[in-house]
Amino acid sequence: MGLLRIIRQKSSSMSSLCLGLLVSYFLCLSLNSRCTNEIDSNRLNEKVPEPHDDYEPRINLAGKPQRAKKVPQNLVRPRYYSTELGIKERLFMGVLTSESTVRSHAVAINKTSSHLVDKIMFFMDAGGAEKANVITLKLPGIVGFVDAQPHLKPFHMLKYLTDNFLEEYDFFFISKDSTYINADILSSLVKAISVSVDIHAGSLQVADSSPYCGLDGGILLSNSVLRKVQTSLDWCVKNSYSDFDDDNVGRCILHASQLPCVQIIGGNVLKNKKLNEYELQNLENLTFGDELAYYKLNDEKFFYKLHLSLSKKRLSETQAELQKLERSLELSDLSWPPGSYPPRRPKTRFDVIPWLHFDVQKAYLPSDFVNVQPLSGADLLDAQITINRSVDWLLDRYSGQLRFKQLLNGYRRFDPSRGLDYILDLSFRDNAGREIIKRVEASKPLGRVEMLQMAYVTENTRVYLLLPILSTDKKQASMFMNKYAETCTQSELTFLMLVLLYEPNAPGKGHAADVFKEIKDLAMDLSSKKHKDCKITWISIRVPAVNGVIPLEDHLIYFAIMDLLSKKFAPESLILLTEPYVELKSAYLNRVRMGTILGKQVYSPIPFTEYSPEFVYKNNTQQSLNLEIHKNTGRFDLTNIRHLAFYLDDYISARSKIPYLPIVKADKDIFRLFMEYDQYIEGHPSSNPITSLLDMFSRLPISVLRASEPALTLRRIENCKDSFIDLMRTTRFNRCKDPAVATRSQLGQALLDLIYKVN
Repeated sequence: MGLLRIIRQKSSSMSSLCLGLLVSYFLCLSLNSRCTNEIDSNRLNEKVPEPHDDYEPRINLAGKPQRAKKVPQNLVRPRYYSTELGIKERLFMGVLTSESTVRSHAVAINKTSSHLVDKIMFFMDAGGAEKANVITLKLPGIVGFVDAQPHLKPFHMLKYLTDNFLEEYDFFFISKDSTYINADILSSLVKAISVSVDIHAGSLQVADSSPYCGLDGGILLSNSVLRKVQTSLDWCVKNSYSDFDDDNVGRCILHASQLPCVQIIGGNVLKNKKLNEYELQNLENLTFGDELAYYKLNDEKFFYKLHLSLSKKRLSETQAELQKLERSLELSDLSWPPGSYPPRRPKTRFDVIPWLHFDVQKAYLPSDFVNVQPLSGADLLDAQITINRSVDWLLDRYSGQLRFKQLLNGYRRFDPSRGLDYILDLSFRDNAGREIIKRVEASKPLGRVEMLQMAYVTENTRVYLLLPILSTDKKQASMFMNKYAETCTQSELTFLMLVLLYEPNAPGKGHAADVFKEIKDLAMDLSSKKHKDCKITWISIRVPAVNGVIPLEDHLIYFAIMDLLSKKFAPESLILLTEPYVELKSAYLNRVRMGTILGKQVYSPIPFTEYSPEFVYKNNTQQSLNLEIHKNTGRFDLTNIRHLAFYLDDYISARSKIPYLPIVKADKDIFRLFMEYDQYIEGHPSSNPITSLLDMFSRLPISVLRASEPALTLRRIENCKDSFIDLMRTTRFNRCKDPAVATRSQLGQALLDLIYKVN
């Protein structure tokens, strides 16, 4: 009640206070708005002073743009990585010889040391070389100097080495031809020395009280020391006042490198031995140590005797070391068989080497595309030998208690790093007539690995492409020719010959309806725009009907083509057979050049062939321009042997060894070629006639390189939709024989879609 009384008493005061606050609020708002408007109007009427700058920019265009003072040069990388990294050969051996000893001592040194060093050469005066008729000697290299002064001969040799071999070898060993060099010790010594160490080593002439290395025992110089000698050769020649070569050469090297001759390198002592007359006559009874050189040999027969004795010593030491290793072997820690490489461990599941299941007649699932394949040739012979050896081993082990019955299962695996492994399940009968099964593991390790010398090939060889074209290939042939024109502009090392295959009654040259008129016009147009070395030309061949069939794709047609063209190219021409559906790439042509060797090897690439586009690109709106190598787009077609690279000289040599195939010299001879081939087959039913060009080369002592070629992609042939029907035709070499149209999953999906539409 008290609170209400207070409010009634003060109500008038509170009302006055609230009214005053409201009036003052609205008054302030009105005043602020008026002041703001006045200020804004004053700012608009006020002039803003323009900024003043004393500097006015000027653009000087005189002599612009300026050229760079130093034009950047393109980086040309060496052909081999060893050149770019400065990797050199290890050891060069130089020997001073003379007219009287070059035909005896020098030949002996070459026979006993050349196979153990990287290079060996002999140095003498030019007059003596001419008198000795050294051109008839089988020596790797003889250098003759015009200056015949004996005391300058070592300096001429040093100058020749610095001018020619500083960029090729890490170490140089120089000596006289009266010294036998134990090249095996020298080679082992050099391999243990770092190329970054300065080496001036040899055997000190203690008997002569000389502080220099003796040339009789040999002097070993590193590449870095010989480079220093190169700049001091003039001083060396002027100061060669001694009567001994050892002093002159030693003084020269010491002056140039400031390195005295040392006899110990990395704990190894360079020993030499001067043989007296008694020791020379009793070399068989000498006790040989680890001497590097034996000198003052006055007869060549001492070189061969020394080499024989040291070789016997080295052989006995090697045999003793092998016996020691054999005794120290612990079979529990080694792979089986002992001494062989263990099986390779695959990094991924794609690297697993599969085991091939076989019996005495067949091999099962040899590839993803073949279920059963007869076991024949070298595979059959090797399996039979392995089975017989295993059976004999078991019969000998059980000493007549078992009788062999049959092979139950056989498994074989080839490991490129190890060899051939077998697992055999063999069935036996014991004396009670019960069957006993024994499992045997057999291994056939790889033999001795040898380095085979191959001919030198380059990527600068011109490739002559032969392109057989049918009347149905005109569209793809045009695309091939346009692509070739682009590739030819880049390489300028190709020549394209179109082989136009006419049917018997097809209109040909001079006819308005010539089936290949568009192809000929395009060839002339492209040839006129390109370099003269990149011409496109053609040859027309009219194929006759044989037994009512026009064999445009028979394998004998390729023999006819090569016979007709063999007179148009030089024997050393590199021929490449191809087809219009190829996507031509420069990388493929380079591989052809490197994989084909005259007289030694032909190249048969396995192309990546596209599956049927109606399955591959079913869910895509557009087919890709370049065929992608993928398991869903195609596969490497092992049956395609229409791509072959060889030299014409090799073809002519191989062709002459087929007497039942007459040489085709004109189109009319093609019919006779087919008839005589068929007559030969009928008259020799057990013969094994040639089935292709690749088959012809494989029967010769020449290598056939056949491998998957990722740069060779082949589009699907458009007119091969009825490939299953083509398989039933009599044509022996139909290019539509590949029935693979899609992957299993794609075919399954197509079948499900078809069932869905029918239902």
